[in-house]
Amino acid sequence: MSSSQPSWIEDDDWYVKSQKAKTAAYNSTPGTLTGIDCPDCLNRGDVMLCNDEGDITIARCKCMARRKSLRDMERSGLAQVLDIYTWGAWKAEEPWQQAFADLARDYAGHPEGWFMAAGRPGTGKTHICTAICGDLLRMGKEVRYIRWRELTTQAKAIINDDEAYRDLITPLKRVPVLYLDDLFKTGKGQDPTTGDVNLAFELINSRYADPAKLTIISTELTVGRILDIDEAVGSRIYERCKGRYADLSGRQNWRMRA
Repeated sequence: MSSSQPSWIEDDDWYVKSQKAKTAAYNSTPGTLTGIDCPDCLNRGDVMLCNDEGDITIARCKCMARRKSLRDMERSGLAQVLDIYTWGAWKAEEPWQQAFADLARDYAGHPEGWFMAAGRPGTGKTHICTAICGDLLRMGKEVRYIRWRELTTQAKAIINDDEAYRDLITPLKRVPVLYLDDLFKTGKGQDPTTGDVNLAFELINSRYADPAKLTIISTELTVGRILDIDEAVGSRIYERCKGRYADLSGRQNWRMRA
């Protein structure tokens, strides 16, 4: 350093070097996050940055978006089947199967409103709806999956416990994407009870009130049949699913084919 330079310049240079050494040490320290092995943050979830003045900032690592997606998949309840029920695994042996997949893929690519698949067991409703959810999860959307019979069983068990009931239902009302599987399935071929209808209206009406919330429904009942059961529930579903409704009610159960 020139004798004419003030001493703080040397000190400042030392400070910058010290800060950059601190940054390098931090960025070389392995973290404890699991699920993805990230070479950028070494599984810490963040990286330390230091500018030429020695100012340090902490930045969220890009791997965190992928980690969130994985957590959402686990939380969605679909983690075990997302790799099975894919677009590539769908066998379109009949024109209606191709049309069904095309309608669903268009919805997955341009998610707006609700999607509904109605038809007998074995027509691929769960496969296609799960494939949609997989695409939405990969877009970074939070998805929740619930089977209707499981929901009604849980809800009836805690109907007199207001706090427990809210804890069960509120997340399903608020989640950005809800996949409601086998709506109004009773297991006995009977019509839904008044309690079933009230629960369906509470959930459907809450999501209907917020157009930003996506809802995916599979059911053995057509929209017309749901309208017969309860017009308030059916009309809301009908309005939100316009142009995104697959009626498979006359199609073959492909699990039972020869």
